[in-house]
Amino acid sequence: MWFCLLLASTMCPGMALNVEEEEPVYFYVGCYTARTDLLKESVYAKTPQTCIEICEHQGNRYAVLAAEKCFCANQLEAEERQDEQLCNTRCLANKAQYCGGIGVHSYYSTTLLRQPAPHHLRVANSSENSLTLAWDAYDQQKLLLAGGAEAMAGLPAQRIANFLIQSQMLHTYSALPAFPQPEFLVQSTETQFEITDLHPATQYNISVRAMCADQRGIQSECGQATLMATTKVGVPSPPPSQPKILSRSEHTITIELAPIRNDNGPVSKLLVIVEYVNDALQQPFDEHLLNNWQQAQLDGVPYYIAAQLDYDRPEDNRTRHFVVGDDKRYGPYRNAPLEQQESAHVHIGLGVVSTLDGETKTLYSRSSHNQHSSSLDDFSYATFEKGQSSVVALAVTCVVFGSCLLLSLITYFYLRYKTCRTRGLRGRNGHEMTLQTPIIERENNGYLVEDEPVSVENFKQQLEQLVDGFERLPRNSLRLNVNDVIGDGRYGEVITGHLLASAGQTSKDCALHVLSLDDLNGPTQAQLLREMRQLASLRRQEQILDFYGITASPDWFYMVFELQQISLKRRLIESRQPSPSMRLTILSEQLVLQWIYELASAMSYLASCQVVHRQLCSHSVYVTSESRLKLSVFGPLHFINSNRQQLDQSRWLAPEVLRNSHHHSSKSDVWALACVAWECCALGGTPYANVVANGQQLLEALRAGVRPAQPAYVYGDLYQLLLNCWQLEPSERISFEDVAFGVRQLMTSPRHALAFDRPMNALDTLPLYLPMLEIAPPTG
Repeated sequence: MWFCLLLASTMCPGMALNVEEEEPVYFYVGCYTARTDLLKESVYAKTPQTCIEICEHQGNRYAVLAAEKCFCANQLEAEERQDEQLCNTRCLANKAQYCGGIGVHSYYSTTLLRQPAPHHLRVANSSENSLTLAWDAYDQQKLLLAGGAEAMAGLPAQRIANFLIQSQMLHTYSALPAFPQPEFLVQSTETQFEITDLHPATQYNISVRAMCADQRGIQSECGQATLMATTKVGVPSPPPSQPKILSRSEHTITIELAPIRNDNGPVSKLLVIVEYVNDALQQPFDEHLLNNWQQAQLDGVPYYIAAQLDYDRPEDNRTRHFVVGDDKRYGPYRNAPLEQQESAHVHIGLGVVSTLDGETKTLYSRSSHNQHSSSLDDFSYATFEKGQSSVVALAVTCVVFGSCLLLSLITYFYLRYKTCRTRGLRGRNGHEMTLQTPIIERENNGYLVEDEPVSVENFKQQLEQLVDGFERLPRNSLRLNVNDVIGDGRYGEVITGHLLASAGQTSKDCALHVLSLDDLNGPTQAQLLREMRQLASLRRQEQILDFYGITASPDWFYMVFELQQISLKRRLIESRQPSPSMRLTILSEQLVLQWIYELASAMSYLASCQVVHRQLCSHSVYVTSESRLKLSVFGPLHFINSNRQQLDQSRWLAPEVLRNSHHHSSKSDVWALACVAWECCALGGTPYANVVANGQQLLEALRAGVRPAQPAYVYGDLYQLLLNCWQLEPSERISFEDVAFGVRQLMTSPRHALAFDRPMNALDTLPLYLPMLEIAPPTG
């Protein structure tokens, strides 16, 4: 009966198939390169149905067809997938079906439930900290190719939108607290996924759920597959404590072994290692040379394994004593008597062996000279015993410590007296004790101090040296839009222009920084030199505005950059959607995370070049027509609009910069990066909207713990990443690389980091932050 149900479309045409029953339907997997290792196991089969029945009876996963030959297999390699057109050989009994081709085989699955669950879920690879899952792709159309059209006719068409991957820890050897494993949402086109950040030697229950979407876009579970998998054993950790020496004799040492903990797998064996240490010689320890006592004597190695102790029973993990050198056998090793050597003394080390599923990892822990010194416990028992000698020792100790305390008090009061007297004499003296010239303070804390002014001659000399390192552009290759001023700063104006094409290149719009060198004062000249040195240290980077070169006329000096008009702030604000829409923005969660990752990568590159940005904000970042970010690293910020309104940058500054404008560093740029990332999540909202844009008031708020608020649609992992950048102490902030890595991890499942969907029962979930509070009103 099952066979007729299975072959309803070809062999039993008169029988109606009841789609309510849960009989499996075979499934066409694809066309793959012919495998030579299957040639010895072939049988004769004219149709895929016959081959499928044979392989299913044998418990195989795949039926493989090559003309009239049938093979059975349990695995296939994804990289051996070939074009479907190559499997063009018609099956002998059914010309509508294909049975391989020249150098290729047709693969059919032996079982497939009608629900579109991940098919043949399996572990493709495993390591100490990761498991790679693989499954066969589901495509309902492939059932029709295999001849199952009638079998699926009564079922509604189902489209897999995503796969939800969940893992649950079942068993672990670790004593560390177990944290819930995150969920991962992958696209329906994926057939492989690597779960990382797992614990070694730990068993997990892993489920892959197919999430199907109906015509309204609502997702629901439409099938699942589960398996149990175990990560590989890791190197034992933490290292065992040193054996405690209890007593010594001429040829033996009695040691105390403390209980051993291993978080990366079971403790299978414990090795006792004897090492003869010569303080006059440097003796490297090579675990590959570690062997038994007899082999160590032959090789001249000063260390060997004296004993192998079983450690696979609960009663083994306890404090116990062991005699090294008792001339007995422990496992395959002889515990040879210890030798007395004038030039060397004996250290006792340990080796922890962990074996799981046929794989073994060993950690060797060498002892130190502390093994010879008495511990605090030994001191308490050996010193304070009953008797006259212990009383005398205690009295001598008290006298010594009392004398030291008395001398310390005398020295303290004497120094205090001398200090007070010196201050009194200084107050009566009319001489000024401070220097008459200004001092430039050089702080050893990573901050950048104010640029030192330079003389006019020195400025011109340094500028010429810097200019020689830049590309010189012909003056006639530029077309200037002198009336289109888009920025104004301390060095001059920024206008738009056009860079004409040269041989092998294309014409392009550009932004020209017009430098008025004669109008610059000393501090501004120093700042210009600093920024130009930073620019000279940079190379082309895809997330930084391109620097085309420089050109000059008798009166003006031009620096030519790539032109981008749309700032990140403007792009975020314009992406907002009104309340009737189902989403807050037209931007996707994936794109917003991609922007944050690109910005972190750009800042990481600047930090690697020892460049501090100083004015990072959403107005200094631009969005290209391809929705990629470009960071401006030179000159002023562009105007917000034609009214030339000024921008207050204090909302992006770190506390140390608000306190002292000279305290710029890469860590202050990390703070600003998190503020820009928050703006991306808040769709252009203003940081600290409830705080007046006053440096002192903002600094007091930050010291009181105020940070940009967490929007309702930004989840904890992403917001915690921002909080790690907003630590009050600069040294406690994470690096740009940490930010990029954290965002990259969140990008594997963007909607678990933030979701811009507007709830049905809420009028609006946009934050109440006005988007342009950082813009000062125009000045008359």
